[in-house]
Amino acid sequence: MSSKRSEQAAETREKLLETAKSLFAEKGFHATPVRLINRTIHMGDGILYHYFPGGKREILAVLIRESFDRRREAMGQTNLIVEHLDLREALLTFTRKLFELFIADLDLMKILFKGNDVLELDESQRFSSWLEEQFSIFTHFLDRRRLNGEINTNLDVTLATRQFLAMVMQIGLSRITGIQIVNEPDVDLYFERVVDFTIGLWKNS
Repeated sequence: MSSKRSEQAAETREKLLETAKSLFAEKGFHATPVRLINRTIHMGDGILYHYFPGGKREILAVLIRESFDRRREAMGQTNLIVEHLDLREALLTFTRKLFELFIADLDLMKILFKGNDVLELDESQRFSSWLEEQFSIFTHFLDRRRLNGEINTNLDVTLATRQFLAMVMQIGLSRITGIQIVNEPDVDLYFERVVDFTIGLWKNS
């Protein structure tokens, strides 16, 4: 295949993925026929199966896999950075990146939260494992800071992690679901308040 044809194929594949994702989020997975995806990008009815022989199910699996692979890589880089920052800056950096990745792809997150009945075991586990991975990484980070004396040495780092991440993710869930769990127009200011409040608890617990 020539370089130009390869580029065109890659562009068509990406258009199919993005179009399908948008339609799944808007109309629902079951209410989105393959024909609508093809016609939305002005392609023939057989084009989707050429790139994704498994049809809509394969597209959904690819969307989830590629999205969380990107998230994992981005958080891995952030986790390296925060090791060299003081506690407040480390928490703010971690929090901002986690929130950014959580809502960076709102269409996909809406599919995951509103259409979880269409997810197969492997797809659901990919989302769960990413969240569990972030929880574990943050718990170990917090434990190292505890051993360094930056926070109370008696702190239960597992419960502290759950509490902190719950406050961070509430605002992300508000954006995804449209339910005002947290109504904070200034996200960055909210994170600063959460971090300062939490550090105070951790140092005095």
